[in-house]
Amino acid sequence: MNMVTRYQSGDQGRGLDPARKALKLPFEMIIEILSWLTVDALLRMKSICKKWCSLIEDHHFIVKHMDRASPLPIKCQYSRRHDQVALLHSNIRCMSRVAGLFVEKHHSLPVCRIRNPVIGHVLDLPNAHMDVCRMKCAFDSLTGDAKLVSAYIHNDEVGYEVMSIGQDGDWRALKHPNQGLLKKNGKWATRRQFFLTDEVHDGVYFCSEIITDGEDWCLEVQALDPWNECFITITLPQGVFNGCKRVWVFNWNQHIAVGDIVEQELHVLVLEDLKEEQWSQNKIIVPLKFLQHQPLLDDQVLIPVKADCDELKLRYKGGKTLFYDMNNEVIKKVVYKWFDTDLLGFYKPSLVSLKGMRQDERVRHRMGID
Repeated sequence: MNMVTRYQSGDQGRGLDPARKALKLPFEMIIEILSWLTVDALLRMKSICKKWCSLIEDHHFIVKHMDRASPLPIKCQYSRRHDQVALLHSNIRCMSRVAGLFVEKHHSLPVCRIRNPVIGHVLDLPNAHMDVCRMKCAFDSLTGDAKLVSAYIHNDEVGYEVMSIGQDGDWRALKHPNQGLLKKNGKWATRRQFFLTDEVHDGVYFCSEIITDGEDWCLEVQALDPWNECFITITLPQGVFNGCKRVWVFNWNQHIAVGDIVEQELHVLVLEDLKEEQWSQNKIIVPLKFLQHQPLLDDQVLIPVKADCDELKLRYKGGKTLFYDMNNEVIKKVVYKWFDTDLLGFYKPSLVSLKGMRQDERVRHRMGID
């Protein structure tokens, strides 16, 4: 009984002050502990004291926390139209995501925004081009800078626009290497398979064009560096593939690759070094054993989409998506729906807030933030 009395008298007042008790720990240890907490917990702890608030808003802490954050499920639907994501019960499409940020656009209007769903911060962007089909965000974890790149197809011409978040008030046009090239040797040049991939090299995105002139054709891969706002054009070596009709460009373990399905095999040539424009010396041959029992019909097109370690994602044009285990040579998963809530899986939440972002009051109220 006396021990209880002495504790209450000696620590009266101080036992109810978590900030004062925490200050007894080395501040480096406090940083370490806080970096493992959830975003919701950190937002509430900002009100404990000014020092903690400053720490949680510090860019270096935000990056440290983002590396350690546990993934959260993405509550959305996947649309095969332009490989976009439809947020549930919404007219908004998610064009891309990076550092816990979602780049979103209205499905029929040029209205777009960047949103951090866990902290409820939103940045309304200038209207994008009406024909935009891709929009990607590059994020520099060292400085916290962000840059947006959008791509569109208008009158058979590919166009690009770029915007530095917090610096530009509107989109700026980027000149495409083949912009204005509508004819070759007096004949129409055909462009196909335009895309803007995820970040497969440091801060670089890719698109591709196949330019044909009768029987002659060449494939060009344009590497876009959003930070320097410039393109590098890499040409596929001649004679590697027999024709251009079945050649597809896709992401092979974080490298750009060109693939062609020949009979029951996927033949892949990988761009191993972007700066040196060096392709792999030999093709990678991937047996597609399921084609022995399900051969491609004349009107079927099977497209390689992405290779991640031993998993290869393939898609029938206008049809189902396959997830193929290259090691065991079996199909792991088949997705038949046009919309599927499981395809995107998880994402890493973050405390990242870009310059100009505003607080979404609905999220603020849900979290109980004053």
